[in-house]
Amino acid sequence: MITRKAKQFEHTLSRRSLLLAGGQVALTSALVGRLFYLQIMESSRYEALSNRNRFDYKMLPPSRGRIFDSKGRLLAGNAEAYALNIVPSYTKDLYQSLRALSELIKLDHLYIDELMEKAEKQPSYLPLIIRDDLTQREVARVVVRGPELPGVSFDRIEKRIYPQGLLTGHLTGYVGRVSEDDITSGRVLPNMVNMQNGKSGVERALEEELRGLPGQERVLVNALGRPIKKSIEEAATPGTDIKLTIDINLQSYATSILRRGRNKPISYSDPKVQRALAADPELASAVSETEGFVFEDSLGRVVPPETGSIVVIDIETGALKTIVSTPTFDPNILSRRISNADWGTLVNHPRIPLLDRSIKGQYAPGSTFKMIVALAALEAGIINEKTRFFCSGHKDVGNARFHCWFKYGHGNVNVINALEQSCDVFFYELALKTGIQRIASMAKIFGIGLPTDVLIPGEKPGLMPDKKWKEQNIGQVWTPGETVVASIGQGYVLTTPIQLAVMMARLANGKFQISPQLKQGTPAPDAPEIGVSEASLSIIRRGMEAVLDGKKGTARNYQLDLDGVKMAGKTGTVQVKRITKAERDRGIVDNMDRPWKLRDHALFVGYAPMDKPKYAIAVVVEHGGSGSSAAAPVARDIMTYLFEQNL
Repeated sequence: MITRKAKQFEHTLSRRSLLLAGGQVALTSALVGRLFYLQIMESSRYEALSNRNRFDYKMLPPSRGRIFDSKGRLLAGNAEAYALNIVPSYTKDLYQSLRALSELIKLDHLYIDELMEKAEKQPSYLPLIIRDDLTQREVARVVVRGPELPGVSFDRIEKRIYPQGLLTGHLTGYVGRVSEDDITSGRVLPNMVNMQNGKSGVERALEEELRGLPGQERVLVNALGRPIKKSIEEAATPGTDIKLTIDINLQSYATSILRRGRNKPISYSDPKVQRALAADPELASAVSETEGFVFEDSLGRVVPPETGSIVVIDIETGALKTIVSTPTFDPNILSRRISNADWGTLVNHPRIPLLDRSIKGQYAPGSTFKMIVALAALEAGIINEKTRFFCSGHKDVGNARFHCWFKYGHGNVNVINALEQSCDVFFYELALKTGIQRIASMAKIFGIGLPTDVLIPGEKPGLMPDKKWKEQNIGQVWTPGETVVASIGQGYVLTTPIQLAVMMARLANGKFQISPQLKQGTPAPDAPEIGVSEASLSIIRRGMEAVLDGKKGTARNYQLDLDGVKMAGKTGTVQVKRITKAERDRGIVDNMDRPWKLRDHALFVGYAPMDKPKYAIAVVVEHGGSGSSAAAPVARDIMTYLFEQNL
């Protein structure tokens, strides 16, 4: 007979057996379900992972070609660095992986969002570059946490460096990551998405030569994307090294002379400087403690470096010896992911350092244009060397009165006297007799209003107006008063500093319409002949010689102090805004009394030596005041350096 206790035991045992059996069924079902999911539903995914578990293919970026100056000094090169990559397909959650990395290296939330957007636009099996400027300490942090970060790997890469920094910002330009626009425009192929390409300057202009051809590397990886073994399938072809015509020592000297102008250097830490910066936010944004360029002007005011451009060109070959624009920027900053603070400093700078004034700054040429007007008249037979006009200090045309810069007048002057003293009334008379069409035709022979096609991208064409231009663009007829204004290089006439240098080189050369050359070893194109008589050119040159050697020359205080080497040239002062009667009543009678943006531009063009011209120069000091006192001494110092250093 079964006892009650035995029955209870049997019941408990049956229940346990049932539970155990049920558990076994559930477990078996889960296993079968999981196997079905893995083998049937996810078979394609794991097949792909299995394939990638064997090997992966990776693009090998080529070593970018270097850029040198004419003496072989490095302007742009490469340095070893570490890049941190992540393959999105190897991560469970890319966003969370990036968040985890942000605890180890510098990655702000905005940049993480940028990386997520970039990841969406490329295949998930392609490596996504997170940072390419890691420090050794950051590398060590990530390596320690490596097992927790699937798909993360390092590459030894080359980063672009610019040893000359600020001296070559506009010249070399800078590189950056390939953008969507680069790919859609066809400038680069989609497989080059993780390479750098030129964004401005020579880096952009010669991108195809500098870039080289990428290679291919086969990488044996495990299922977590960790590299196990690497082998090169196809070696990368390095880019071509480039040599420029620029002399970096001259570039450095010219930049320092232009920045200083007529001012005296003063220490950034000087209490006077600190008080001025605190009182003037615009001044504070225009100077930099890291650059260390702060000056004191003739009135004792703290001022930033001068703004402008210098171009020096070989008059026989067209080789550019220096091409300077100030203020400038450091291409090293723009070649990496720039911080918001650094970018803000650049774009908010009141004097626009990103603008290359040498090729993009368009200025009225002022009196430096007078040689063109005189040549047009001489070649048309309207005047000769002996022709004289009387300057009383003004010229009336219709109901308008046009003044000479010298209100008392220059008296009877010929073309040589008029160039020496920069007599405006002489050129008013000359232009009215010659006509704007002849003047415009002569200007174009000497490169005014036409792009020079120099190597640096983004060149502006300037403007040489004529009757047809005004009718097409403004819908009005040309007036005599506009001819008068154009005769002294104002009104609609616009040039760039490089155009002014080309004009001067052609005047000094006298034979060919040479063009500027920036890449050394490039065959100069066959230049057409100028087609202007040597007799006319000789008269113009004698006028420019008198500017520096004549008793009344506007630059008579700035002749070169060198044995056997003299400079010829022409000053120019371009009015930005007239000094009004109200300003005169307040005692403002000089440019230096006015706010910087309202002062006249100062220009000088010249060549040296006088007897056997070798180099031509153009100097523009933006809002510098007088061409005689602000631009001519800059040209003198640079020409002196050129010949003393035998460059």
